[in-house]
Amino acid sequence: MLDWDKGKNGNTISSADYIQNMEKEMDIICGKLSEETKYFNAKDFFDKIHEYIKKNDRLIYTHITNYIFTLSDEEFGVLQTNIDNVVSYMYGDKYKEDFLKSLTDNKYEKRQLERTQRTVLKMWDHVNLARRQYLMFHQKNDDYEKIVDEKMEIVGAKISKEMNIQLISLVAIFTALSFLVFGGISSLDNIFDGAKDIPILKLIVIGSVWGFCIMNMLFVFIYFISKIAKLSLSSTDDVNASILKKYPLICWCNLVVVSIFVLSCWAVYINGRELSDKLDKLICRNQTVFLILGTLVIAGIIIFSVGRLYNNIKK
Repeated sequence: MLDWDKGKNGNTISSADYIQNMEKEMDIICGKLSEETKYFNAKDFFDKIHEYIKKNDRLIYTHITNYIFTLSDEEFGVLQTNIDNVVSYMYGDKYKEDFLKSLTDNKYEKRQLERTQRTVLKMWDHVNLARRQYLMFHQKNDDYEKIVDEKMEIVGAKISKEMNIQLISLVAIFTALSFLVFGGISSLDNIFDGAKDIPILKLIVIGSVWGFCIMNMLFVFIYFISKIAKLSLSSTDDVNASILKKYPLICWCNLVVVSIFVLSCWAVYINGRELSDKLDKLICRNQTVFLILGTLVIAGIIIFSVGRLYNNIKK
């Protein structure tokens, strides 16, 4: 904890003045550390720190950081060399010679010198840390431009790739739809050209076959387009799910069309006259019964199919 009373003369100096005095002394220390190396004296600097620590409780590290941030690369190189020389001096023979008496005869002074050594080491460590922080967070305009260009190049390539995929998907979708829709309309137009000569039941049968083919062709085209565009048509994320669970809509549509087709074929069959004579006579005498029974059987099959399809989808 910072001792506000340390270094004061009675009550004549306020806390604010005390901090200002510490900052002034830190300016002197930092300035001395920035002297040209050929004029720098490691012992004089050590003595200055030793005197400072005796009067004050600690260094003001924020002051050191601010000072480091103002130095150029050349100026910091000088400062780094000087403080390295101080550390080398502290653990060299010259230091032991200079403070031999204090280190051997005076335990209190020895503790003070050891404390000063720790303070210089902390200062050395903080100088290197502050410089590292400065290099990490300080960027020139050219550096920012380089970073932005690199990021924009990566993002631009990604966006271009996505746009190409989407463009191919759109072209493929519209091409497939145009071929299928206009081809389907053309074929349906040909069917209705002869509708006057075709019974309504047979027309329903033909229309069911046409609807089944067009609907499934559209689904196949859209399925392959989704694979190219890396899109998912599936209704579930489970890769092991059955086709009924993945594509329930097309399954329901197919079931409806097939049901209409089967019922229409049954109606055509009942109204036809291509049976044997005995069976023909039997159906003619009981046409209503056969119609009802056949319709019920087909309806039962359809209902059973609907139930199975619904249960498989919901599982």
